Amino acid sequence: MKRSTLALAVVAVFMLGLATACGSKSTSRTITVSGDATVKAKPNLVNLTFTTNTTGSSAARALAANSKAMARVIAVIKQQGVAPRDIQTQQVSVNPITNSNGTTTGYSASNSVSVNLHDASKTGILITRATGAGSVITSGPTFSQENTDLTYQQALGKALDQARGKAAAMAKNSGLHLGKPASIKEGAENIVPIFRAFDQAAVGKASPAPVPVQPGRVEVSASVTVVYSAS
Repeated sequence: MKRSTLALAVVAVFMLGLATACGSKSTSRTITVSGDATVKAKPNLVNLTFTTNTTGSSAARALAANSKAMARVIAVIKQQGVAPRDIQTQQVSVNPITNSNGTTTGYSASNSVSVNLHDASKTGILITRATGAGSVITSGPTFSQENTDLTYQQALGKALDQARGKAAAMAKNSGLHLGKPASIKEGAENIVPIFRAFDQAAVGKASPAPVPVQPGRVEVSASVTVVYSAS
């Protein structure tokens, strides 16, 4: 009799614990949203590539003439306030010039330098001076931002605001209370530079007046995925 009573008591305690556990279990609710934003900012870095092309009766003469031409161009570039560290040689080449019969009639030489200009307002005058010294533009100008950290943080903040607005609207229309973010995932930073093309023939015939250049704005974008708790 005592053993039966004890067994029944153990079963009752077990069932009570199970019922309590089941009653305290609640369904976890979340709302997952994404947000993205783009901030336009004034560019402060311009990249251009200037190239000199020369010919000569021999490879040595073509290269020597080209070296003198590039030296003049580099000197003019430096006169516009460009530091030596912002001028980098990209390519130097010497090639034979042949006629329709395949006979070598001379040699051509070329030299290209990439230039980083930290003042976009000087782009026009730099182009005018460098082309006036005997070079052509083979790339650029490309406008960008040297340091995008602050601009990206602004875009990131706007993306988060957009995500929260979406989550709040979804919670309201679903009869839920929006809680705090359970997780936040950052997307990749996206920077869209601005390219400008020039009519080289027109530049070659230009007067000493600076070439008109409009730097415009660069675009920095950010995206996030946020999971909010809801109840």
